Amino acid sequence: MPHCILEYTDNVLDQPNWRELLLEIHEALVASGLFQRADIKSRVVCHSLYVIGDGDPKRAFVTLNLQILSGRTDEQKTSLSQACLTILQRTFPKTLHQGKCSFTVQVSELHRASYQRIRTED
Repeated sequence: MPHCILEYTDNVLDQPNWRELLLEIHEALVASGLFQRADIKSRVVCHSLYVIGDGDPKRAFVTLNLQILSGRTDEQKTSLSQACLTILQRTFPKTLHQGKCSFTVQVSELHRASYQRIRTED
C-alpha cells in the first residue's frame, strides 16, 4: 500500500516518461515516512472517451488517486496531496498552461480491516 492510479486524457500536451513520473511519485511517498517502497503499486490509465464540463474537446485532466489504508491524519494526507500535485505541475507544464486542464490529487482511504493481500517474495 498505497496504490497510485494516475489517469489522464489523451489530449494532454505533454508526454512524459511515465515510468520516471511514477518513480518520482514513489520517492515522494517514501520521503513522507508513511510507506515502504516495496509496498507502492502504481499504474497509468489514458482515457480516450471522456466529456469534461461543456464538452469542449480541448478540455483535459490529469488526476492521481492515492489509495491508502485508513489511519493517517488529515495533515499527512494533505501533505501527500500537495507533494504529488507539485510533481504533476512540474511534469505537465504545457498542459498546465493551456488553460483548459484540471489537475487533481485525491487521497482515498481503504478500509483496513477488510483489505486483504497475498505477497510473494523473490
